This record gives sequence, structure tokens and C-alpha cells, in this order.
Amino acid sequence: MDTLASTTDAGHRLFAQYRMMQDSSDLNQSINHFGRALDICPIDHPCRPAALFNLATAMFINCQVNETYPDLDIPISFFQDALALRPTGHPDRLVTQLHLAIAMLSRFAKRGFQRDVDAAEELLNASRSSSAILNPYTKSNWSSDSSASTGAF
Repeated sequence: MDTLASTTDAGHRLFAQYRMMQDSSDLNQSINHFGRALDICPIDHPCRPAALFNLATAMFINCQVNETYPDLDIPISFFQDALALRPTGHPDRLVTQLHLAIAMLSRFAKRGFQRDVDAAEELLNASRSSSAILNPYTKSNWSSDSSASTGAF
């Protein structure tokens, strides 16, 4: 799997370079590397969700930059596949839910599919619940802890 790691690393370097320099050729090359990484990553490999997520993220940015909004279906599909492979409790599930919700809201803004808003709302509600479980010290949980609500620790 050395090729998988080096291909993924190259994709991340090019994506970071794109973010600094805003050169679309870096973005396109990062998409190519992430696509190659996904192609060589076995379906049952533990890195498969990350390979899907990396490609989806770069493709989503590409859709935004080039205003190719009909192409949003592709990164949304990859985000959905990554989310399906990251069960409840997985450390990257929350970020995957958030990225998928953002992509769906973007597609709604351009194409007006109400189902995207509904699905995004569901994802955001689920992520809010997950983040409260992951961080019991969030403000929304303070009222249930009498010592926190009185300021006494």
C-alpha cells in the first residue's frame, strides 16, 4: 500500500498548494491524485472512506471554483459513500456529515432541490447531537449540570 500513501500525500500537497496559490492546475492535479488513490484502494481497506472524502472535497471545491454546479452530484455521491463507511462513533463521521451537508446546501442554492435542504438539515441535526456527545462541555449541555449552571466547579 506504499503507492496508496504516496499518491494520497501528493494529492494533499497539491491541494494545499492550490489553497495557497489558487492555481487551478494544482487543484486539477490533486483531483487526479485523489482519484488514483481511490482507484487503487481496495473496497474493504480501512483507508477507503478517507480516499472517498479526499476526492469529494477536492471535487467540491473544483465545482465551486469553476461554477460547474451540475457536477455537484459527483462529490455528493462520494461524501455519501464515505459517510456510509464511517459508522456512528467513528472519529471522522462528524466532519463527513458537515461536508456532505454543505455540498447539499450548495446544490440546493444552485438547483433548488428541496430534498437537499431536508437531507442537509437532518445531517446538521445529527452532527449537532454527535458533537454534544463528543464534547459534554458544550453550552447546550450546561443546563443539565447544576454545578456548571451555578458556576461552581
